[in-house]
Amino acid sequence: MKKVSVEEAQGLVLAHDITEIIPGKKKGVAFPKGRVIEKEDIPKLLDLGKRYLYVFEGSVKGFHEDEAAARIARAIVDDHMECTPPKEGKVVIKSTVNGFFYVNTKYLFEMNRIKDVLLSTVPNRYPVGVGDEVAATRAIPLYVQERQLKRVERTGAKGIIKIIPFKSMKVGLVVTGSEVYSGRIQDGSSIVEQKFRGYGLDVVGKRIVPDDTSMIRDAIRDLLESGADIVVTTAGLSVDPDDVTKEGIEATGAEVLFYGTPVFPGAMFLMARLEGRYILGAPACVYHDRYTVLDLILMRIMAGERVNREDMVKLSYGGFCLHCPECHYPRCSFGKGV
Repeated sequence: MKKVSVEEAQGLVLAHDITEIIPGKKKGVAFPKGRVIEKEDIPKLLDLGKRYLYVFEGSVKGFHEDEAAARIARAIVDDHMECTPPKEGKVVIKSTVNGFFYVNTKYLFEMNRIKDVLLSTVPNRYPVGVGDEVAATRAIPLYVQERQLKRVERTGAKGIIKIIPFKSMKVGLVVTGSEVYSGRIQDGSSIVEQKFRGYGLDVVGKRIVPDDTSMIRDAIRDLLESGADIVVTTAGLSVDPDDVTKEGIEATGAEVLFYGTPVFPGAMFLMARLEGRYILGAPACVYHDRYTVLDLILMRIMAGERVNREDMVKLSYGGFCLHCPECHYPRCSFGKGV
């Protein structure tokens, strides 16, 4: 390529796209690569702020930015992603499933140390749906050399990004509280059931029991025997002497993995495991907060993770919900962890 003034470009072949931006209206290619510049193009190019252009001169070495960007994207995507057609040296990567997006930051940083290459992603453990954008890559110059792209492919083979689809799972709900069991107050757990269905979980049953250790224990066991992969208890796990939900969970023989989490809302949360299945003691906030620690843990279980106490410790980073007037989760800091 060679650099020429716009006035000298008539009859020459443009070596790169020229972008036109109209604020608030559009951004697109006004003059595509390969176009032969004509006399009437010159005023428009000047209007776009172009004083100089790159034009082809002789043979071109390397790969054009669009081809290079497509090759970078192909080197990193997995079977649950798709790429947009390259445009101006950029490719956007989208999810084709509902699941959890994971990124290996070590290899992400290694990729961005390669000359002439950019790769940007959403955070690790980001919940995504079909069609959500998860990453973008770009070639910096108009042409990228083969040696750079070979390095890209070697780094990409190490596994930079992936999406784990959410599993189809069955959940059972145990509503605890003598006031609900006796009918003194109305059961409001339909909001929790709606949450489960929103995640694609199959609700296999609901049991309403009083604050009685043995009845809580039996309700949990009954739902597990009915095929539930996860049993969730509601109405809280406070230090109130009437609240024996924790004791009821322990009475099943389950191993309590942790009780109390550094996440707000959701501090009084319990997680236990019994014969490979999970029992989650949900805090009372699940009835009035849109997103809580319950959402964070449900999605990790659905992605096949074995959650441990160290995972909960790491959730303290970003574990404080700001209760924005308009909720934008997961496009916020809540629940990202480290």
